[in-house]
Amino acid sequence: MLLSLQKYKYILTVALDHQLILLKGGIVFDDYDPAVEGDKILRTRLERFVKQKKVDKLEKMLQDFIQRFRIKDDHNFASVLFKETGYKIEAIPVQQFSVSTSRTLRVGMSGKDDNRLTFVSIELPTGSGAIYCIKGFHPDLKADWLDSGTVEVQIPTVREEVERVKKVKVYDETINILYKELKR
Repeated sequence: MLLSLQKYKYILTVALDHQLILLKGGIVFDDYDPAVEGDKILRTRLERFVKQKKVDKLEKMLQDFIQRFRIKDDHNFASVLFKETGYKIEAIPVQQFSVSTSRTLRVGMSGKDDNRLTFVSIELPTGSGAIYCIKGFHPDLKADWLDSGTVEVQIPTVREEVERVKKVKVYDETINILYKELKR
């Protein structure tokens, strides 16, 4: 569907507003909310595409939102799209997709030789990300749930830290991250 630049801008702004409402607070590392930062990037991109009159890029953004809101549209983006374009989003029934409700911790390594990192990531239904990261190969780094709201990360005595998160927020719930230095 090809629209005027102003229609694309209006519809995509509404889509971004709805997406931010849906995702904001879904997962927050200390005070960093990836949804808010991602929203800023997408709004800047939208402005750039409109200014450069890149209709093909605007259409691609719109199609991405249409796919996203086929799954979940609590804020009724579909009605705005229909009103402005006549295009109707066909929702995907809930039974046709599943969302994991598990919470997992993963200790992993990436890179090699002098560029190797050892990290702990948290994987939640609303997103995932690193909560702790150190330089080097550290097979003794461990992480476990103490309870549903607390993670303990056991860290080596000698280390060069890259990342250390103290709390992760999932909407109105907070998961605290405790650090315990391993004894030699």
